[in-house]
Amino acid sequence: MNSKPKRPPLTALLREQPATPSLSPEEQQRIQAENDQKLYGTRLPVPVAPTSSPTIAVTAPLANAGSRGEDGIVGDRWIPFGTYLHDQVYLALKQAEFWEPGFEIRKFVNKVVSAALAELPNSQQPLPDEQLAAVLKKVNRTKS
Repeated sequence: MNSKPKRPPLTALLREQPATPSLSPEEQQRIQAENDQKLYGTRLPVPVAPTSSPTIAVTAPLANAGSRGEDGIVGDRWIPFGTYLHDQVYLALKQAEFWEPGFEIRKFVNKVVSAALAELPNSQQPLPDEQLAAVLKKVNRTKS
């Protein structure tokens, strides 16, 4: 017989509220910047209390968004992309997908990531040739 104790289901774990006190947005941002530095070896500037929240107009990505007119970048093709989310965020996405009429996770994530990238000036800089070639290779592999 198996003597291992049975693990609780994921939904039971998600319902439990963490006992840690909530952090201020500034503290969360500082911790995120430290984690990014540890993970990616970059020092991202941490904004100091913005005076007003800028309005971001999210538009569809432009065809040939780079300045060099890269072949293969159409702007309207879905490219498989994976990342990690916290369990509570994943649960909220699945709940929205189930309950919200017409909600599509990939369209929502695309819109949110596009808005976040609009705030990062470096996201508009062209890639070096080596990295650009690797990206184009992946994009061209996913052509339909």
